[in-house]
Amino acid sequence: MSTPREMLSAVYAAAGARDWETVESLIHPDFVLYEAECLPFGGEWRGKDALQRCAAAMYGTWAEAKVDIHDITGGDSHGVTVLTLTMTSKRTGETFSQTVNECGAFEDGLLKELRIHYFDAAEVAAKV
Repeated sequence: MSTPREMLSAVYAAAGARDWETVESLIHPDFVLYEAECLPFGGEWRGKDALQRCAAAMYGTWAEAKVDIHDITGGDSHGVTVLTLTMTSKRTGETFSQTVNECGAFEDGLLKELRIHYFDAAEVAAKV
C-alpha cells in the first residue's frame, strides 16, 4: 500500500499531465474537494471527477495560472502539499502569487477529501 505522500504525488503528477483517468483511479467514490466559498470556483466539489471539474473552473478563472509544488508530507491517513499558485487576472492583467496548503485525507488507500487552504483567499477573490 502507498503512503499518503506517495498517493498525493501520484494524484498531482496525473492531474498535471491532465491524465484524468489515472486521477479518478486514485480517488475514493465519495471524494469531496473543498475550495474557499469566497472564490468563483469555491464550495464543495463531489465525485471521482471533482478534481477535473474544479481544475477546469479554477484555470478558466485566470488568464494564466501556474502551480509550483514545493513539498508533500504525510502520515498514516493524511498528506499535505505545500505549493505556490501564481495567477494572472483576466480583468487587470496583474500577476500575483499565493502560498497554498492542500490537505488530503485517505480512506481504503484512496484520496477521499482534499481541503485547499490559501494564505489569503480574500485576496485571490478580489483579483479575479
